[in-house]
Amino acid sequence: MLTTENATPPTSVARSRGERPASFTFSDRLAITLELRIGADTFSLPAGSVERLHIDAAIHGFSAEVVFSVSSEQETDTLFPRFTSQDLITATLTVANGNEGFADVEAPPWKLKGPVTERRLAETIAEDREGLPVAGRRYALRFLDPARVLWGQHRPLELHAGTSMKQVLEQHVAPGMQLDLAWQRLAEAQDILCVGLGAEADASFHDFVVWFLDENHGVLELDAAEGKYRLGGAKAKGGETRALDADLVEEIRILAPEPPRRAVAVLNASTEAAVRKKNATSDQAVTGVRRDALLRTPVQAAVDRRVALETARLAPAEPALEIALRRCPAALFAPGAALTIGEELGDKIYPARKKYRVIAAELRARAEADDPDLDDETARYTTTLRLHVERQGDPTPRLPPFRRPSYPVVVEGKVLSASGGDDDRTWHAMEGEGDSQARYRIHVPLWNRTVVAPFTPGHAPGHFFFPAYKNQRVLVALGFDAAEIVAHLDWAGRLAQDAQGNQIVLGKRERDQTTVRHVYEDNKPALRLERRLGRDVETLVISEGTIRLEVKEEKGQDEAAPRHDLKPTVEAAKERAAAEVRGSIGEVSGKFEGAMGGATGSLEAANAEVEAALGQAAATVSAKADAAEAELQGMMSSATEAMQALVARVGEARAAVLAALFA
Repeated sequence: MLTTENATPPTSVARSRGERPASFTFSDRLAITLELRIGADTFSLPAGSVERLHIDAAIHGFSAEVVFSVSSEQETDTLFPRFTSQDLITATLTVANGNEGFADVEAPPWKLKGPVTERRLAETIAEDREGLPVAGRRYALRFLDPARVLWGQHRPLELHAGTSMKQVLEQHVAPGMQLDLAWQRLAEAQDILCVGLGAEADASFHDFVVWFLDENHGVLELDAAEGKYRLGGAKAKGGETRALDADLVEEIRILAPEPPRRAVAVLNASTEAAVRKKNATSDQAVTGVRRDALLRTPVQAAVDRRVALETARLAPAEPALEIALRRCPAALFAPGAALTIGEELGDKIYPARKKYRVIAAELRARAEADDPDLDDETARYTTTLRLHVERQGDPTPRLPPFRRPSYPVVVEGKVLSASGGDDDRTWHAMEGEGDSQARYRIHVPLWNRTVVAPFTPGHAPGHFFFPAYKNQRVLVALGFDAAEIVAHLDWAGRLAQDAQGNQIVLGKRERDQTTVRHVYEDNKPALRLERRLGRDVETLVISEGTIRLEVKEEKGQDEAAPRHDLKPTVEAAKERAAAEVRGSIGEVSGKFEGAMGGATGSLEAANAEVEAALGQAAATVSAKADAAEAELQGMMSSATEAMQALVARVGEARAAVLAALFA
């Protein structure tokens, strides 16, 4: 049966909108092994013990539920005390075709491994309640891929500086996980990387990772047998393509997705932008329909990267297939496997001669035997098996649902300056080589990290040039890869508690500064302007009916010349050099990634074009063969009619001759 639907391809089997496909069940023999590791103990359960299982696997992760039985009539159930402990249980499930002579014994079984998230059991009470009250136990558990379980409970709140996303991820590899982080985007070092989660956050570290991939149009792929996650900018090519025997196919549903009908305009709100607007277009877009993406950056490379990203998002997904099977294949197709539809179905069906990749698979099995042998390695099950496949060249990412991390994260920091002495209220702006934008350097004691923030007036108008000074406490709002000073938390000079008024402090320190003070004396306003350098003091006082100007040199010893701390200068130089290196690497990496993306796109386009040409050629040949057959049938029909007419005329002539002879 071949049906067509217009629906967005789901990330798991049978998740399309509308009516759920019918459940096609069949009876088949499966080889199943369930291994449980609890602490240092390992328990192995064969197919005869497994009463029911349900696997829902996608290219990015899986969930599995297993119900199994353990007898305690002949020997003690050693699983029970460990199963009910607080130790972490790691389950490993393998499933293969169990039909001897038909199964592909050389192919590896479908293997899933992950931490258990749910467990329960029921006890069967024997008649002899005193001697052996429990005859057996029926266990049930659910386990998922390691990232969903462990990263799903992981909510770190961290700040990194001069670090790449790859380095961040490598610090959070959980037990049972491996990471393939060869994607160039992950290796790009950033001035700031903030993991903004924490105890109050709705998003987990798993959400954070998937959100990052979604923001960068990346993919997440899991090798469930190895517990290895691949984070990349493009999908893996997959292994050897195997044909799905046409005799196994019960139904094929074609899921034809609706392509995006919008264009995208990338808008740059920066007043220093060289280009204010760049468009990302699509052949499928409807005129007048668009989505605007807003940036505010003077860096044109950031705008170009966003345009490339939005253009990639507009690429339409190709029709996917949902395949219901009527028997178990000789070797099961796990997510990531490459397949083609058997040629026995002919060239006229849509999937003919096309290569596909499995992106999801669902297996349900229930044991048929009422009293099974718990030690059997294979058993017969009533089974439902569905595959969800996509075209191999389809670039559409298949990511799981996620919650967006919440930013900004607001923390305190102290401003650093590469000029002046230890106690001087000096300021310093570090300029980047790549964009010439001035920045503050701020030390965040919570994580002992130094971040950069824009050197801007903040909330004050530009008439006031009051930069944040060395060691000033500031409130810093941290985004994922940027920081901003949002408040200043202390004063350079504070009036006494009993003084009512205002004060402006200008300069480096108490013995080298100018102050403007407006206070009330006897409930009358008085203005005092004082300039001080060591013992040299000039004062202007304006009060009720009086203007007084005083110049004097105070008694005492001159202060020692301030010593300059060269450490901030060295650190600033190192930071600038590191930033320049990161900027250069990022620029080169961006160009390389763009070139590789273009080359990959061209290769995939060429491959798709060749495949389409082959399909079209096959269709053309088939059509010509059908036309030739129809023409031959027509010619044969015409010849038959002519022969019949000739026979009729001969009969008429014969009758006429006989009539003439016997007339």
